[in-house]
Amino acid sequence: MHRQNLGEMLVAANLIDEVQMQIALAEQRQSGRRFGSTLVDLKFIDENVLAAFLSKQIDVPCISLLHVDIPKKVLRKLPRSVVMDCKAIPVRIEADRLEVAMVDPTDIDELEKLEKAAGMTVTPLIAPESSIATMIERCYPEERDIDDTVSARQRPPRNLPNDPIFWDIVAEMESGDLDQRLTRIEQKLEQTWVLLEKILRKLENEGAHRVER
Repeated sequence: MHRQNLGEMLVAANLIDEVQMQIALAEQRQSGRRFGSTLVDLKFIDENVLAAFLSKQIDVPCISLLHVDIPKKVLRKLPRSVVMDCKAIPVRIEADRLEVAMVDPTDIDELEKLEKAAGMTVTPLIAPESSIATMIERCYPEERDIDDTVSARQRPPRNLPNDPIFWDIVAEMESGDLDQRLTRIEQKLEQTWVLLEKILRKLENEGAHRVER
């Protein structure tokens, strides 16, 4: 589906008029942004209406992202630079396919870029651009400057905790492949939080008993 065809279909569906289409095309040529995004920026169409229309026209599911819990192992399939560039976010893995929410699933170049980065076949979904941007900000926080990271690695460690849980986590980081290591580390951290919550509850209960006495 080309941008011109999308405009013509929106006009045929009475979602925009001919004048709005021509204004958006002229603006799109200047800005280089997607035609659909330009329509939304100009407030000629609501982004949710556009997403639903695209979903129906090209038979690609539309997804509401803001209440979706995306596993970390799925997020690790695509780096932040790629999701920022493509305005897309991975949602789930089904068999050997990665489902990715996109603003424009008809963009073949972006699909190829996503598949190359993920190393697997991508199944596109449609989502409004604002919800994709919100999820990218939530799931892919801005990375620290490379120079800061390098200098931090060069500094010798100080005051390392003498705690078996800490050293268990360090050991996990040095064994297995990356996904397995990160998964095990996440499990260790979850176990640690559960233990801390139990200790805090116990301390609160003991404090309450002392006050009663």
